[in-house]
Amino acid sequence: VLYANEMNKFHHLDNRLQYQFLINTIRKRNRFSKWNKSIESENINAIKRYYNYSNEKARDVLPLLSNENLNTIRGRINYGGIQR
Repeated sequence: VLYANEMNKFHHLDNRLQYQFLINTIRKRNRFSKWNKSIESENINAIKRYYNYSNEKARDVLPLLSNENLNTIRGRINYGGIQR
């Protein structure tokens, strides 16, 4: 941002000169970062399975349900077997 501000001060310079300034002052490095992943909740997964909702719709519904409702939903989708 600081280098861009410097170029804004000298807007009258030729485009080639501005380009050379930026190329020679900004160091090479990896400027990409990983995207944040959303946190998967057991409650959201239970709502998705029980109501067959998408992720977005399940997140919208989650605040509307009480803990008692969520426990009931988790109990109804539990098919038994070993949980991993």
